[in-house]
Amino acid sequence: MNVQGKPNVLIFMLDTQRTDNLGCYGYAKPTSPHLDRLAAEGAVFLDNISPAIWTLPAVASMFTGMHVVSHGAGAAYEGFNDKPATLAEILSDMGYLTAGFFGNKYTWDSRKGFREMQIPEGAGIKMLPDYFDASRRRIARATQWLDFNAKAADAPPFFMYVQVMDPHMPLLPREPFRSRFALPDITDEEQKRLNGAMAQVYLNRYHFTERDRAVLHSLYDADTAGADSHLGLLIDALRERKLLDNTIVIVMSDHGEMFGEHQDAVTGHDHFTHHLCVYEELIKVVLVVRYPKAFKAGTRVATPTQTHDIAPTLAEIIGFDFPQSQGFSLVGAAAGKPKRDFTLTEYQKSVHMGWRMIKADPDADPRVFLPAVKAWRKDGMKYIWRSDLRDELYDLKSDPKERRNLIGEKPDVAKKMRLELERYCASLPQADAGDLIAADRGCPSDIKARLQGMGWYQEV
Repeated sequence: MNVQGKPNVLIFMLDTQRTDNLGCYGYAKPTSPHLDRLAAEGAVFLDNISPAIWTLPAVASMFTGMHVVSHGAGAAYEGFNDKPATLAEILSDMGYLTAGFFGNKYTWDSRKGFREMQIPEGAGIKMLPDYFDASRRRIARATQWLDFNAKAADAPPFFMYVQVMDPHMPLLPREPFRSRFALPDITDEEQKRLNGAMAQVYLNRYHFTERDRAVLHSLYDADTAGADSHLGLLIDALRERKLLDNTIVIVMSDHGEMFGEHQDAVTGHDHFTHHLCVYEELIKVVLVVRYPKAFKAGTRVATPTQTHDIAPTLAEIIGFDFPQSQGFSLVGAAAGKPKRDFTLTEYQKSVHMGWRMIKADPDADPRVFLPAVKAWRKDGMKYIWRSDLRDELYDLKSDPKERRNLIGEKPDVAKKMRLELERYCASLPQADAGDLIAADRGCPSDIKARLQGMGWYQEV
């Protein structure tokens, strides 16, 4: 296919970015001036829901246009099945230059199709704590790549993926963002303790205080501002090189983050980081698109969308077939003609968390971490299905923070939504490849044997 004249594509991922501390989503503090400018020049999708709650399955969905049940990557299977085609593969085969600048190994798992790549920095699955510096280096290399590959008038179009990690734990904001947004009296000990609290929180040995949450939110604001500054550098590079208006710029996130806003109904532990639940703080994520030829400046879309709608959007604008896609083009939604009236978020049984918590405490009961969870949102209602029968139901119109579980008050509504969810999932291709703990994840062999012995882990 002759791709001359086709638009470039930039997907910029703000890892772990919620919507509720961004200016273009209504936040009062100036954490995101560069994103806000981009949003004013394009479209903001106000009710965008991730198909997953952590990086590996969410990015796999974004690159394949598929739900978790169909691509198979997730908390039970820590890998990416080679069968589904990815956006990078399709665009590369068409003649696009493809370059990926990856921030962690869970996105690296979905690298199929990128011809040029920057591997994640850090050893094993552990990332370097200096997210800010690593992100700055990633932006510099992406800019260098543009100068080497995209400046010539006859250069083929490019598909670039860039990921920055700043809003991800540990929260270690740099200046000047720390002084602007973090509480001024945070001590080094307090910051270290909260950044390292995940295991103690999930094992129900520590509950966040109001002070803890205030500290975490302020550090998160500062790291959001740092991530936004990286975005600004790359967008400025595109403007300066007169590439911006012919580039479909998509800014998105894989998932949000929990800071103890909800507690587990059985154990009572605070929900922290991004596992084991599907509340709005975790699944509602940023999606901003700038491309003047398809998205009118200042568009604000209130109807539901999902991150895996990116794939059919690119297929429509660029002009290629992507029959495996299970999403809907964002072009119609931005024009007031949405096709989507529901969202689905999935979380596999969490072998991923189970073995990590056993490693943190050999006496821990892995069953706490193994229920599968799904969220089905439609017509302002949200039904949370759990494999351990602890279902939940919320009216998001009157209860957007999900404080009143209506499962006992509206059993007929819950049943209707459960059956809708079951029918929809049954209609999708299934990609059950068993369980997999990737070899480089660091799971001790005795813990894997313990999970296998109880039937919680089975490789196929």
